Amino acid sequence: MVQRKMIPAYGGYNIAVASEQMPGGKWAAVATVTQSTDTAQRNIDLPVPKERFETEADAENFAVRMAKEWIEKNIPSERPEESTKVA
Repeated sequence: MVQRKMIPAYGGYNIAVASEQMPGGKWAAVATVTQSTDTAQRNIDLPVPKERFETEADAENFAVRMAKEWIEKNIPSERPEESTKVA
């Protein structure tokens, strides 16, 4: 049976994690990054990892780390661009 959990993240994002015990007993997990605004919700399904884990917690932690890395790489910068400054 697939287990789903929602984990709050920074920058207005949430991480939905689904884990499943595979045949053979190992665990796998995937993550979906969600971003909500006043008018819409955007869902980004991350690639399904090939890694399998001994425990459900290890699989979920791996998926959450992947999602947080995606957020860090894709969140808009709040700093003004250096190139827009006039000398």
